Amino acid sequence: MITRNRTPSKYVCYGLYLYFSGLSLRRASERLSCFVKRNHVTIWNWIQKYRPVTVSTQRKKVSEFILDETLLKVGSELIWLWVAIEPENKQILALSISKERNMFVAERFIWVSSMLMEDTQFLPMEVRGTPWHADS
Repeated sequence: MITRNRTPSKYVCYGLYLYFSGLSLRRASERLSCFVKRNHVTIWNWIQKYRPVTVSTQRKKVSEFILDETLLKVGSELIWLWVAIEPENKQILALSISKERNMFVAERFIWVSSMLMEDTQFLPMEVRGTPWHADS
């Protein structure tokens, strides 16, 4: 007689995390095999069962957003967390981490964040009380 064992939810979550992190179904099942032996079809079934619900398929037009950065200590390392927030409903639009805080990292994050906006128009910004312009 064959008995079926229910997969613990922590392994289901980890398998889904591996897949949605960019691994193929087969690679995700290989990584999961050190904890529990499941094949790629099982992970595909989990995806069908626990598929994320799409809230909206249309991109919302964002007219402005707030950028902020903060220094975090993770273990013994210091890293910078960059965040773009839509001020009207306080929704997080973009997150990024870096080991440095310099103009190159800031400009890259501003550029990536501005891709979220249609008809992007660079306006004067204020950084810690000092006005500056994106084109300068």
